[in-house]
Amino acid sequence: MHTAHLFLALILTKTACGLSPTVVHEKRVAHPSLLHSRRLEGHVAVPLKVGLKQQNTDHLATHLLSVSDPQSPYFGQHWSAEKVAQVFAPGNESRDAVTAWLIGAGFDEERLRISHNKAWVHVENATVDEVEALLATEYHVYQHESGEEHAACDSYSLPAHIAHHIEIITPTVQPNIKLGSSSTRPAKRSGPQRKRTAAPVLPLPLPAGCDQAITPACIRSLYNVTYVPKATDRNSFGIVSQAPATYLQSDLDTFFANFSPSLVGKSPLFVSIDGGIVDAVEGTDIGEGDWILEYAMALVEPQPVTMLQVGTLITGNFLSFNEWLDAVDGSYCTSDGGDDLTYDPQFPNLPIGDFQEHSCGTVKPPLVISNSRADFEYRLSPFYTQRQCNEFAKLGLMGVTVLFSAGNAGAAGTTRGYCLDDNGSVNLNATHFNPGWPAACPWITSVGGTQVKANVNASDLASATGVAQAREEVWNQDLTHGFFESSGGGFSNRFPMPQYQKAAVGSFLEKLKRTNPEQLKHFNPRGRAYPDISANANNFVNVENGTFELDSGTSGATPTVASLITLVNDARLAAGKSPVGFINPTIYSPDFAGAFNDIVSGTSQGCKGWQGDRGGGFQAVPGWDAASGVGTPNLGVLIEKWLALP
Repeated sequence: MHTAHLFLALILTKTACGLSPTVVHEKRVAHPSLLHSRRLEGHVAVPLKVGLKQQNTDHLATHLLSVSDPQSPYFGQHWSAEKVAQVFAPGNESRDAVTAWLIGAGFDEERLRISHNKAWVHVENATVDEVEALLATEYHVYQHESGEEHAACDSYSLPAHIAHHIEIITPTVQPNIKLGSSSTRPAKRSGPQRKRTAAPVLPLPLPAGCDQAITPACIRSLYNVTYVPKATDRNSFGIVSQAPATYLQSDLDTFFANFSPSLVGKSPLFVSIDGGIVDAVEGTDIGEGDWILEYAMALVEPQPVTMLQVGTLITGNFLSFNEWLDAVDGSYCTSDGGDDLTYDPQFPNLPIGDFQEHSCGTVKPPLVISNSRADFEYRLSPFYTQRQCNEFAKLGLMGVTVLFSAGNAGAAGTTRGYCLDDNGSVNLNATHFNPGWPAACPWITSVGGTQVKANVNASDLASATGVAQAREEVWNQDLTHGFFESSGGGFSNRFPMPQYQKAAVGSFLEKLKRTNPEQLKHFNPRGRAYPDISANANNFVNVENGTFELDSGTSGATPTVASLITLVNDARLAAGKSPVGFINPTIYSPDFAGAFNDIVSGTSQGCKGWQGDRGGGFQAVPGWDAASGVGTPNLGVLIEKWLALP
């Protein structure tokens, strides 16, 4: 900082401090698994980080839609990563004002450090006492149901003249500030988007009915997949995998020997993020990596598939998507030494293998990125979700298609089937729908689930092209103890409905007013609606630990759609055109209506506390609906229509 600038900022800050009112910047969202324990001791060190407000984010949606709307003259003219970083970086004014505020509050300039991307101001060796005085707050220790202790404050305040320069401050209201090292592997993974059904080794040939067991041949028949890639040297497809999920090569080979013989011996391209490794040991639960890779690799063959393996582990039942975002966009990283350790893991940590460093801008983003995990919108602070949603939009600006699972609990969120009460808290008898995250972000593509109707076999699929109602319905699966799994869908409580979906969703809401007006009281009809698109989520035949199994969930639907978008990109690249990038404005456009199999039967689950175990969910209807989105893809028609665009 120039001396003159600092001197002027200090004068302004000192003058304004006595006049500027204090405003609450964030409040902690109550979570039933966090139990209050005690005040955090004043001498404890707090890794204080101030995230500066980015410039031009109010124009981000406009920029993204200009390159994504098929009616725009700039369609397909994606930005470079360098341009994205330059346009949205925080301004010098914000950095100077925040630095001066911290110095005026008693922090020596030597204790302040600006992150390499100029987006964060770090305060070294800040104590709880110092931060409480700075932010007019109190820190307490909370205990998770797992027994782990975490620290947070309920809210914090800022001088009004400073607040508009600041996007987020950590650690504050976020519920995952872990005390001590977080390198120990948890005993249980957090809510993967799948259901595993124990099954005996299936004799080959497999059952003919795709309603009983889905194979790659079923997927190809369902979605008209006949295209063979031609531009694999220019194309790319990445799947995000979170430790401890991984894969066994022997499982891939067994699956490929039965369904894609030319892939036997082939492995995904491997990219390590924050120490990610393939350390699968036969006989252990390796998660959903096998299942996802088996289908993705089979569907896009011979296109290589990249596995973006995140090495840090899920703790405290919270998911972090910032690690792979940091890896594919260096401008998003919070610092050279670490990420947001409130929701995200702290670096450097005890090594996983020989890992010591944080992956920041180390990975060129694949043109399509599939992520099968999901969380709940309510569990994350509004500032955190807004910043993350903005980053998804930036990836879209760069021509990247980002897809996320819509979840497995219908309108009740990603898992479990619990909804929100009037105070925004989760409980068994709550009746307000529980949006998922990142599905609620308008700048990603959210994927819901379908299932093949009973008694439909492979020959029926092949003969029923264009007659979706004869083939598929909303995925809804009976589990145990009154719990059901079904296609996730709903409306965000934070993000407004984007323009690109207003016509389609508005039509759905008008139907709902006539048929079930009571349901409108249980969600935000002005929010971003999801899912955007769907695919089969039921009974995928796969191999895990040498055994054929059946898996269900939107974990399978998401990479299926991602695989088909990868094939669309191949066709466009082979024709000398750009990748499709952010696809939502296109798939909602009237010209693309014929490219989807409209799902018109089935219902997703709702809240357990409202209309019984299965009641209250969304009904599939003609056109877009909150159970299946615009429907399931017809790849042949999609390629034809996307090739017709510039």
